[in-house]
Amino acid sequence: MVTVKAIMDGYGEKFKEEFPDLDALIAIEATPKQQKMLSAPLPAMGRYKRAVSFLEDVTSGRNLGLKRFQVITEYFIALADELTKYKGVNKSKKVVCGLTKKQKNNIRTIATSDNDIVRAETLERFTNHDTAAAGDYIKLLIGHKLPELESMMEGVHFAATSEDVMGNVFGMIGNELVYGHFVPKILDFCDHLMNYAAAFDAMNKGVSIPGFTHDQAAEPHTLTKKFGNRVASIEKLLRTLITDGEFQPFSGKMGGAIGNLTTHYAAYPDINWFEFSENFVEELGLDYSSMTDQSTSYVVEAQILTTLGNIMTQMHKVTEDFVDLASSPGQLFTKKKKEGSKGSSIMPNKSNAWGMEGAQFMFEFARDKMLSYARLLPSYPHEGNMGRSYALRNLGDVFMDAFIGIGRVIREMNSYVPNFDSIGEFFDKYPGMAGSSIQTILKREGIEGDAYRELQKISMNPDGTYANRDQFQNRLENAVAEMGLSQGAKAEIMGTMNPENLVLASHSRAKFELRGIKIRFEEYRHMLTQYAPKETING
Repeated sequence: MVTVKAIMDGYGEKFKEEFPDLDALIAIEATPKQQKMLSAPLPAMGRYKRAVSFLEDVTSGRNLGLKRFQVITEYFIALADELTKYKGVNKSKKVVCGLTKKQKNNIRTIATSDNDIVRAETLERFTNHDTAAAGDYIKLLIGHKLPELESMMEGVHFAATSEDVMGNVFGMIGNELVYGHFVPKILDFCDHLMNYAAAFDAMNKGVSIPGFTHDQAAEPHTLTKKFGNRVASIEKLLRTLITDGEFQPFSGKMGGAIGNLTTHYAAYPDINWFEFSENFVEELGLDYSSMTDQSTSYVVEAQILTTLGNIMTQMHKVTEDFVDLASSPGQLFTKKKKEGSKGSSIMPNKSNAWGMEGAQFMFEFARDKMLSYARLLPSYPHEGNMGRSYALRNLGDVFMDAFIGIGRVIREMNSYVPNFDSIGEFFDKYPGMAGSSIQTILKREGIEGDAYRELQKISMNPDGTYANRDQFQNRLENAVAEMGLSQGAKAEIMGTMNPENLVLASHSRAKFELRGIKIRFEEYRHMLTQYAPKETING
């Protein structure tokens, strides 16, 4: 009969150290942090929050609110600088000019707290417009804290529309999210694949694994080449985001209500407002175009998100393939047994790739959201509407699943080790994987008859089952003996029975290519330093 002691003993020594008796376990009480996680409406905000908590500093309402204040105040300062040097027909009617260095510093720090965000949101109850409320709040603070500038308050948000603020805010958040966090995670994922494959090779038990087409044994392969194919595909996609040695930044905008700078030119027609706008937007680290509607066209964002969506497909594929390699009946990779773990709630005979199975769905969710955003963002009526506002405020949700999934794959793959016995048994069970190579050697040697049909007879039994190693080798030796081949050709053909001999060229080439990719990855990390803190860039 099962007892409490038997159940607790099954969890292992570490459990016993932490919980010497059942009373110690039952005495646990939920902390306020745990209670908050349990009440979260979404798993990314609760169970998986540890993987995405950094997004509080990136895609949160706090970061959006602070960046909105930043764009509003920087525009006020840039406008003052432009009008200070202005000597045109309306030079006596400058809405703002002549700010001192101290005044600029005061303006930049005039609204930098959660309290400021909440106060601006309080004004929104009356303006019914969030960015208008934020602009008014800055005006009120200038009048209150910097009374000497009260006469220049109209320089705040002068001639601009809300998208001249929020388009830049969303662009800055996009840069932070994608280039400060997500692309470094992609590089970490690729580094993990390359390191895992290198560790496989370093075990010196052979580099071969089976390759599959149509879910059947095809030809000998290597893990370095298999993983390398995905890494190379991801690197190629990342390369499309790079122009002139820099990652393509998200877009920004300064163009007034419909992108024509109409109100700017109405007030000061002899200023080159397009040049001003370009300088302002690029100073924020964003991509500028003079050809916009109320918002940027979002074709840049569509390109970035489409590329990242395609990268998610590659990450999903490599995860799915590895789970298949580790699954029965082949079980070419085995999950290390962890003391106390259970592979199933009912079946004690198995262990499952929980983390990677879940990650496959996460990668699919993230990919579909990215591709959906790439399709929807540029699809607005005429010169624009507010649909993009909700979508871009929700940008963190688009990436949450991917961040969670990447961590799960890396952690769980590290719990698997190669099962070299099963790999050897697989090659013995399906020796016909050498058949395509033997066929080409026979064609090269110019044998009489159809080499393909000869190998088909050797590889497949009359009932359609595949020949095992003994069957294949005996038939091959008899066939080769009757073909009048040279001893060198015979030895060459029989040597294909060792899969290691068939992967030398591809394995060597894969290692060569991956060395180059590693160098480029370091270059990419260097390009990303402008977007992310050092600990993110260096993993």
